[in-house]
Amino acid sequence: MGRPRRNPIAGLWLFWWAGLSYFRGGLGSVHPRRWVVLVSLLSAFLAASASHVAVAQGFYSASVAVADRTEGALSGAASMALAKVLTRVSGDEEVAALPAAAAAIKDARNRLSLYTYQDVDGDLMLLAQFDSGVVKMILRQAGATFWAESRPPVLLWLVVDEPFSRRFATVSEDSLLIKELSSRFADRGVSLRLPLLDLEDAAALSPEMVWQKVVPRIEAASERYGTEHILVGRYVQLTNGRQIVDWMYLNKEVQRGLQLQGDEAAALLAGAVDLAVDAMAKQFAVKLEPVSAFDRVNVAISGVETFGDYRSVMRIIEDISVVDGLQVAAVEGDLLVLKVSGVGSADALARLLPQASRLVISDQPLERSLNLRWGQP
Repeated sequence: MGRPRRNPIAGLWLFWWAGLSYFRGGLGSVHPRRWVVLVSLLSAFLAASASHVAVAQGFYSASVAVADRTEGALSGAASMALAKVLTRVSGDEEVAALPAAAAAIKDARNRLSLYTYQDVDGDLMLLAQFDSGVVKMILRQAGATFWAESRPPVLLWLVVDEPFSRRFATVSEDSLLIKELSSRFADRGVSLRLPLLDLEDAAALSPEMVWQKVVPRIEAASERYGTEHILVGRYVQLTNGRQIVDWMYLNKEVQRGLQLQGDEAAALLAGAVDLAVDAMAKQFAVKLEPVSAFDRVNVAISGVETFGDYRSVMRIIEDISVVDGLQVAAVEGDLLVLKVSGVGSADALARLLPQASRLVISDQPLERSLNLRWGQP
């Protein structure tokens, strides 16, 4: 059975009692209008809490096979699960080899936040949940990287070479390949997106164009799917049972290739996932380093003209996963100056800013100084 280490209901009761005390102003009765406000706040709290838990359970948890429900099996499976979570969150395949991470993995049983057993197609699986704060602390102590959960998807154009033709891989004809790829991408925290292969795709891109790696046509056909991260594959099944796959990952800044062959499709597909995700991690992941209370990044934001602007800016900065401290240093006209802790450098903070927000980088970040502009949506 699952064994939670913390009780989220306690936070709910604290919220209820504090709100009730405030709205009652003592032991008197609650005014009907204040009940409406209190119930609205409670509903918002429940919705936000449910959303947070749903996200955390996917990103900071892992499912691994386990032989039985003994304590020894649990300890071994917990270590495997934590290694998978650290790899996913850091974006680094080699994170488990770092001394601090290796020590934490060895002691993973004592770091479990929640666990439960599940029967999946006759196999016993352990679903292990770790607290997000614990995972980030391990990565920080290890000097590892951190890659925020909001990640762009990867679009797949996979062409299968058959004796008399070439065609795009589809879920109906190549379900095992697609399912394995999608699962491995999910394990590393990235979603796989498949093209519709409708008339619009057919007019823009043919299997032969993909086979010949006509990059401009591939990029143009991919624009409708809203992602710059593209995985191109050429798959050949030989008569002797061996398989050959040629992979190419590309975006506007990077183009990388990899050729693999073998008898097991799983290894050939794992190479494609690592090719794409490793390249993306180099672009988006930031290194976490132990920082003292005095190691703060000074952030100056211009264009903050109203209280609504102020609240929006503060919410964006506070929502950055690794920020553990935020202090208002000055407010001068439309300039808001903040001191942010938990992020090792201004460049790292700039890379963690949400891409779709109204915060725009004004100039090149310095070591501990970042200038931003609050722009139009």
